[in-house]
Amino acid sequence: MTEAGSGSLSRHLTLALILFRHLESADERTIQPSGGIMSKTVRDTIKDRKQIYCISNQASVAEAARYLKDRAIRAAGVCNLSGKIIGVISQSDISDKVVAENYRPAEVTVASVATPDIVKISLDTLCEDALQTMHQRGIYHLAVEDDEGTFMGMISLRDCITLKVEEEHERAEMLADYAFPRY
Repeated sequence: MTEAGSGSLSRHLTLALILFRHLESADERTIQPSGGIMSKTVRDTIKDRKQIYCISNQASVAEAARYLKDRAIRAAGVCNLSGKIIGVISQSDISDKVVAENYRPAEVTVASVATPDIVKISLDTLCEDALQTMHQRGIYHLAVEDDEGTFMGMISLRDCITLKVEEEHERAEMLADYAFPRY
């Protein structure tokens, strides 16, 4: 083996040792039964968002539908006049509770069709736990609050799945670099 090849192998072995030690000392909650690691939090997922989507409970369903469409989102928080989240409105609520029942969206308020049972999680919740919560509850969106109970936005199943795919891709690249070093 050449010295250059030996040096590269040494770097990969060192990296593997560092990763192994990191895994040994990692918080047990971040090591999943499947063997994968999903240590990113909800905070990591929503930190770059520039806007928190919330619509007034007094808005019409037609306004809510336009609000969701214009922002290319599938759900938003529903807030009362003081800005407190009191529900969630989704495209499913609009289609199932208004359109399918042949009501006029301009004449129905968001408050009358929004889902009032909000499932809330904190910014520090692991995305893996958020996925588990959505799966257990049969829902696709969770409301996110900070430590003071302030509404910080929504996280969706798609957000979590996208993050998981990115992490698995990074993991696969790392393992490929280790198994097949570039000399």
